[in-house]
Amino acid sequence: MAESMRIQRALARAGVASRRGAEVLVAAGRVRINGEIALTGQSVDPARDIIAITVNRWPHGYAYTYNSLYDPMEWVFTSTSARPNVIARQPFGRITIANSDAGASPHTDTAFAEAHRAVGEVLERRAMPVMTTSSR
Repeated sequence: MAESMRIQRALARAGVASRRGAEVLVAAGRVRINGEIALTGQSVDPARDIIAITVNRWPHGYAYTYNSLYDPMEWVFTSTSARPNVIARQPFGRITIANSDAGASPHTDTAFAEAHRAVGEVLERRAMPVMTTSSR
């Protein structure tokens, strides 16, 4: 059976912030549950609900872009998985990173594309959960 809990506790368990820090994020309107703005103390089921946290609302114009003058060529001209932005956007537990930095571009369309990628990763993990074996 799924465990329902308050949003602050769910965020604290995920390692996003302390419970008090989570209260600040929720009060600022930066947390959404299934697309709706979360309310302090709102009940959430982390196994079923999608929780999103907005950190930067728009790309800020100084996101890192790879430069052919001083960055390794494989970072500049390819989309290799060794690029720092690709490594940094790997899921951390149930947390998925989505921002313009994750796409190595300061443009708004990159922020939207990264958000789309991150939601797709969350949905894919839910559709195909990791198979675990029991030693019992």
